Amino acid sequence: MDRNGVLGYNQVFIVSQTEGVGRVKRIIFVLGPSGVGKSYLSEKLAKKQFLYVHIDTDRRERTFAANAFPSEWDDDFHKVDPAHLVGVLRDRLDDEHAGAVVSFPTVHVFTPEKLVEAAHVGVTPVVLWGKHEDCVREAEKRIRKKGMTFNLPRYEQLNEPAFRAYGRPEYDAFRVEAFREGGSRYLDEEWLARIMVRTAG
Repeated sequence: MDRNGVLGYNQVFIVSQTEGVGRVKRIIFVLGPSGVGKSYLSEKLAKKQFLYVHIDTDRRERTFAANAFPSEWDDDFHKVDPAHLVGVLRDRLDDEHAGAVVSFPTVHVFTPEKLVEAAHVGVTPVVLWGKHEDCVREAEKRIRKKGMTFNLPRYEQLNEPAFRAYGRPEYDAFRVEAFREGGSRYLDEEWLARIMVRTAG
């Protein structure tokens, strides 16, 4: 905490789990560039009884509005209110839920200030991160598996803001490496364990 009493980015995970609401059930926001494994991680958490909410810009049934959040959030991502989002998520959690995980699309880039704001209402923000070439390889593999043609120029256009922003030092406290040094993914349980350490109360 600085001389003005403002929390530094490196203290944000402590805040997210030690203030009252943060200790109830885990709320995890997953962000990062395409191919890094946002959906993959979220689906693994869903199998561990996490409520999974997928916000998407390309699928109408996965927009904010489709998930009962304000439709204006779809028009202007900067209007997203973490306190409102978390309040709705907590209302939806049942006894069998271990928590909630929200996966955001690549084009939704949270500012560091917005992630700190989210942490103050009990969120653990996770920015999955990897080398550009590793993310491109995995994104291409996913697209080709669907029988589609991978459009590298479009990938670069959509992901450039995420790579530029999330690589900055202000995001150090939020980043979690998705790939090993050689480019392979971590084993599922190893990866999940690293994420869950961030959310431990």
